[in-house]
Amino acid sequence: MNAIATTAASAQAPASPPLAAPLLRTLVLSDLVDSTALIERLGDLCAAELVRRHDRLVRTLAPQHGGREIDKTDGFLLLFERPIQAVAFALAYQRDLKALGRAEGVELAARIGIHVGDVLTWDNAPADVAQGAKPVEVEGLVKPITARLMQLALPNQILLSGVAHALAHRAQGELGAQLRTVRWRTHGRYRFKGIPDPIPVFEVGEEGLAPLKAPPWSGKAHREVPFWRRPASLAFEALALLVLLVVPAWYLLKPAPAIAFADRDWVVVGDLKNLTDEPAFNDSVGTAFRIGLEQSRYVNVLSDLKVRQTLALMKRDPNQTALDRAVGSEIAIRDGARALILPTIAEIGGRVRVTAEVIDPNTQTTVWSESADGTGADSVLPSLDQVNQKLRVRLGEALATVTKDSKPLEKAATKNLDALRAYSLAASEHAKGNVKQAISLYRQAITFDSQFALARIDLGSALSLTSAGDFNEAISEFRKAVALSDRLSARDALYAQAWLANFESPRTALEKWRLLARMYPDFTRGSGGAGYFSYQSANDFDAAILATEQNAVATNPRRGTGDYLLATLYLGNERYSDAQRRFASAADNGVSNQGIYESYLYAAQRQFGRAEQILAGGKASGITGDDEISWYPRITLALDRGHWDEARTAVARARQETATLKGVLHAEYTLIELGLRALTEPKDAFKPVLADYLKTLAASKTRESPDAQFSLLFAAYLAAHVDSVDLAQSALTGVAPVSRSGDYPYLSSLLAVVEAELARANGQPQQTVAMLKPHIDGREYYFSHSVLMDAYAAQGDYANALAEANWLARHRGRAYVEQFGQIRLRPFNVALSDLALLNAAEFSARLNKPDVARKALGDLRQAWPGADRLPFLQQRLQTLDAGLAAKPSAP
Repeated sequence: MNAIATTAASAQAPASPPLAAPLLRTLVLSDLVDSTALIERLGDLCAAELVRRHDRLVRTLAPQHGGREIDKTDGFLLLFERPIQAVAFALAYQRDLKALGRAEGVELAARIGIHVGDVLTWDNAPADVAQGAKPVEVEGLVKPITARLMQLALPNQILLSGVAHALAHRAQGELGAQLRTVRWRTHGRYRFKGIPDPIPVFEVGEEGLAPLKAPPWSGKAHREVPFWRRPASLAFEALALLVLLVVPAWYLLKPAPAIAFADRDWVVVGDLKNLTDEPAFNDSVGTAFRIGLEQSRYVNVLSDLKVRQTLALMKRDPNQTALDRAVGSEIAIRDGARALILPTIAEIGGRVRVTAEVIDPNTQTTVWSESADGTGADSVLPSLDQVNQKLRVRLGEALATVTKDSKPLEKAATKNLDALRAYSLAASEHAKGNVKQAISLYRQAITFDSQFALARIDLGSALSLTSAGDFNEAISEFRKAVALSDRLSARDALYAQAWLANFESPRTALEKWRLLARMYPDFTRGSGGAGYFSYQSANDFDAAILATEQNAVATNPRRGTGDYLLATLYLGNERYSDAQRRFASAADNGVSNQGIYESYLYAAQRQFGRAEQILAGGKASGITGDDEISWYPRITLALDRGHWDEARTAVARARQETATLKGVLHAEYTLIELGLRALTEPKDAFKPVLADYLKTLAASKTRESPDAQFSLLFAAYLAAHVDSVDLAQSALTGVAPVSRSGDYPYLSSLLAVVEAELARANGQPQQTVAMLKPHIDGREYYFSHSVLMDAYAAQGDYANALAEANWLARHRGRAYVEQFGQIRLRPFNVALSDLALLNAAEFSARLNKPDVARKALGDLRQAWPGADRLPFLQQRLQTLDAGLAAKPSAP
């Protein structure tokens, strides 16, 4: 892929050439050290000749390694496709620069920075280039970070960011024979002025040429180190020790070599090495070690599922590959983990010893190890607690936090090793996708220890998220887990409460998920729940996007699901290009489904051919009920093109196919049919149909359930919409407490819209506006803008009515993906987005804006080519055409 987006030179070219999409590229910035002093020493002519030779050197080397020159001052700004190309260039440049200096009899040195990131590039117009502009511009955060690395470097030093190092080091074999003399060094994490997050800094160089030592601190950069290793602290400690003459204590307390570990960095936990004769330790001890370490809010542990995915990318069988020092280090480097931890259990001198080694993945050397021992199998879990505590403190977590936020493994999990082993096997099967086997093993773990609350949470979630169980059993497991909160870590207790609230109170569930995401920002199941329920329960697209962006990250093994939700949310905010990129990322991360939401992305932009193509290539789930949801896009896309007969036929077939299914699909399609009839049929013909539907609802045994209440409230709205006040008021007598309590925000919000529409039907449009305006905050129902539009029009305020019509026509992404408790309003919403064009034309005509009215009317006829043949529109269109014909166009 080309790094630079080019535009054809043309006399009609725009003044500002279009930006290419951001591309992942490597930037190199070099600087010739003390170039000003060199000019003073050599004189202008000699220095200019030397600089010309230097520039020829760079311009010869860069293309040889796939680089492109972007800019030049005392040094060069170069663009490369891959980090290893940049490293190869930098090494060759430093070597040839030394040779050039020797040939000229001067000391030449350069400092170089290398970073990888998204760059925006564009070609400047020829006229600008003729006036002195660079041919190509490069921008992006990668540029200042590269500059900071270059400024930090010592003479003859090449510094890389962490991501550049990880990618280049993995490909170092491409350096060929040069590799023998190449050395890599890690210098820890540095904070740069103007850059909010710390940057891991690495060095690459050849022995005898590169300094291969940490660059010094400066006013613009300093290295992150623990408090006790800062110069002032070390000086105080040394002084105190000298005064007290406790020299042996210095050797006892002297810090061991450390990895530059920071808050919320990641670790990989390798396979347990069991050196005892007890096979029960094989699965149970490793799982217990991980559970203990996961209680930390300072240390993040890469999940088993993510490790398996990375092994697959490495072309290794996840079921057969041991997670040893070499493999674990490679996984850590690939996934950006700071350390590898290898646990071991052994029997030494009649005692059982648990040890954990902390490995630097870049060198595969042991940085330090911690151990604890005891007598017999009963000592294993307490020993694991001790080792975990020591590890967390050594990695930089405060001892007070470790003590406060952690429970002994016997409390956070179980002291029964058989239960731990069954749980470990269940988690392994779950990660492989074998959910039925996992459920059986979770149940077996609970059989061994009925107080094993963590196993109950995972059993409940497995039952909830698959067709392998039922919701009643899942709810029972979550209730038992919540009742056993004293047997859970603080995070897992909150996780269990959030799960249970899903089934009891969406409002409480949303509060719990948001709290979980805020307290544990790297716990992707928490941020995923916060994102989904902000969308589904609160209609809060902005909050949902923030949470889901926190979820759709590389360390999340289910990133594809996060990408897909994030794409849907971007679509709901009409961020179409962002949505397109995230749908592509979801596919790259393994998401394969019917393609409904991705088709909506194109339908919202009226690209129906592409939408149909995506639906045709979608993958059916094979699960009864799931595949019947595919009627939704067929109905909605037909409506959006003005094919009302096709839409009505699709609704009828959907109702027929779902009549015998369990669940609410049949009721959903019935309500969709009512909504479309309310928009198209004469009011007097529709009212008896609606009255019969309300009688059926009133006789239902489940009439007070949230789903039935949603149907009742929307039917009451339709009654008010067709000005049947008595029918609407009668329907509202069936409103249950669940709709008023606020526990189901989508019901209480829908009730507010119904009552506002009823005020309009009662001849009080001003009251409608007063009732609805406080709810217009970005979280309101899409169709509430239609209610406002009608209310403004009823009181003769056509300017505000036009504003609401334009809002409806403009927010088509929201119309397609709104899921405020239910999805059954989507076809109705999309129809409103099209009819809003006709409304806009009518209001513009009343405001004496004939040209605006003609434009809106033209947009409607383009969207619905057969609009003039639709019986429910004919009279309105003829009246509007006649009125506009009598009004001249603006000159």
